[in-house]
Amino acid sequence: MIHHRKVATMVALLLVFAHSLPAAEPAAKSRNAWQAGVSRVVITPAEPMWMSGYGGRSKLAEGKVHDLWAKAVALKDPTGKTVVFVSTDLITVPIKMVDAVMAEITRKHGIGRSEVMFTCSHTHCGPAVDDMLSYMLDMNDSDWRQVRSYQKTLNANLVGLISAALKDLKPAAVSFGNGRCHFAANRRAPKGIGPYDHDVPVLRIGSVDGKMLRAVVFGYACHNTVMSYYKWSGDYAGFAQLYLEGRHPGVTALFFAGCGADQNPLPRRREELAKKYGRMLGVAVDRVLNSPTTPVSGRIATRFENIELAFDNLPKKSELLEVQKTGSRYKKAWAGNLLKQYDLYGRLLPTYPYPIQSWQIGPKLTWVALGGEVVVDYAVSLKKLLGHHDTDRSVWVAGYSNDVMAYIASERVLEEGGYEGDTSMIYYQKPSKWRTGLEKQIITTVVNLTADNRTQAARPPQLPGELLFDGRTLTGWKKTKFGGEAEVVVRNGQLILETGADMTGITWNRDTPPPEWDYEVTLDVMRVEGHDFFCGLTFQAGKSPCSLILGGWGGGVCGLSSIDGFDASENDTTGYHEFQNGRWYRVRLRVTRQQITAWLDGKEILDQPLKGRKLSIRGEVDLSRPFGLSTWQTTGAVRNLRLRKLTAKEIAPTKK
Repeated sequence: MIHHRKVATMVALLLVFAHSLPAAEPAAKSRNAWQAGVSRVVITPAEPMWMSGYGGRSKLAEGKVHDLWAKAVALKDPTGKTVVFVSTDLITVPIKMVDAVMAEITRKHGIGRSEVMFTCSHTHCGPAVDDMLSYMLDMNDSDWRQVRSYQKTLNANLVGLISAALKDLKPAAVSFGNGRCHFAANRRAPKGIGPYDHDVPVLRIGSVDGKMLRAVVFGYACHNTVMSYYKWSGDYAGFAQLYLEGRHPGVTALFFAGCGADQNPLPRRREELAKKYGRMLGVAVDRVLNSPTTPVSGRIATRFENIELAFDNLPKKSELLEVQKTGSRYKKAWAGNLLKQYDLYGRLLPTYPYPIQSWQIGPKLTWVALGGEVVVDYAVSLKKLLGHHDTDRSVWVAGYSNDVMAYIASERVLEEGGYEGDTSMIYYQKPSKWRTGLEKQIITTVVNLTADNRTQAARPPQLPGELLFDGRTLTGWKKTKFGGEAEVVVRNGQLILETGADMTGITWNRDTPPPEWDYEVTLDVMRVEGHDFFCGLTFQAGKSPCSLILGGWGGGVCGLSSIDGFDASENDTTGYHEFQNGRWYRVRLRVTRQQITAWLDGKEILDQPLKGRKLSIRGEVDLSRPFGLSTWQTTGAVRNLRLRKLTAKEIAPTKK
């Protein structure tokens, strides 16, 4: 476990703030404001193919116990903020699958990366998928072609699944609770002695009057490994879903795996045990459904961030070549995949981009999703740090989410070594175990994202200021005639600036001119496609124009264009941010007579004093005056564009 003064201080402030959040609104009021959509699709392979889960498998699947499913629940809060939870009967969540599906979903629906949570049950009786773990299997080229063909179909099914859940959105009563189930046991030596997490988080989706159950989402922190036979099966998680759907006809039950990488269902290897554990888990969920649950109210807030986790050791090329000659089948596959990195990059990549996602569902439910096979220490620590209380505020921690790239050991497990801490990396084709320090990185990031989400979720439904884009039309705007511009369209409540030969944009077109001083602009922006600036916000500072640029000069430069004739790439405001396509960013710009300040996702990125400085804009942006938005050879999306005048207190100069 970790003990860090910085994290502890941050958590203390977070918890004080969390307890000051407004209480949940009465159920009747929240039920009328929230919407939910539900969908499902069978993903059982149509033909026999290789199964995943165990490297020693030697033949194709020989039938099924029950179908494998992908299921989704979409939630929409009173402000229109929408998220989608995806549950799959798969061994992993391949990052290539996530990227392909999200590219299509963002294009079709404008949903950003933080707003979709991909999970898997981690069944070991599901199909091999197109990821690095499948290299542990003894498959030939023909087998790989079949796997990739299945993956292509699966990707299309998931796009359809998410789209169907969004189409199904309708008024709903959403509530949550927590149960307990006790069959998971820590599998590390000595077995059954180490930490565990027996919580059963439950999300209830009902009709708007609360009388009819439509869907239930639940989780559990335990390896889904009762069975190892050659039949398609969702294992105990699949049987739990079948139990609930049998008890509640017409209901869709969705499962997610918690931080159970070092937890096993014991004993195991008999189908009646898989059914028994599934029934135990289903009964625990039913107890929650039959008890008072906490209504969801308020807002949804979401964050997603990749952090770089470092490997402990990078084997030399000569060492890998030797392993290819003398190693086992598993080590030869491992060495071969790492040698491909040497061929491609001339070196091994020293880090891996690790995904961390945090949702705040109203004031009382925090839902964290961590990538990889996460050991239970993370759930235990995060629930304590973030203030998990069964009857008041809930903290849920999903593992196996968004990208299952390896085991994610805690510092304790790294020090102890063994399978979860070290040797499993061979099967995931990673160069070595993780370098110490990853637990602090992950937990600090979760705490930061959650603190920001709780701040955003606490905002009132109606925000101050004027909404400049109504989400339906271009009223108040005109398309900027830059020359070579692409289309400007309104889709899914968002303003889309398509990729032009150079610039595409919109310009203020109202009877009343925009303010010149003492105002604040807020908006959400996304780079949908492309590699240059996706937010060129041109504004007035007195009689002088200026532009806030995000993602310029090849994709990462942020700053003001221009200060004393120097543009955003070469003045005091120049900064760099690694922007990700398909991700929404919150932008805030404040203009006073003393300074111009800008924030990105709540963090200040520039604060430019104006005394003695000359503001201007680049010539190609001149048509955006007096107020406009533009992109450069990039497709950008905009939503929640607001303008408000500052209060006297906000205008007053502040000492730095």
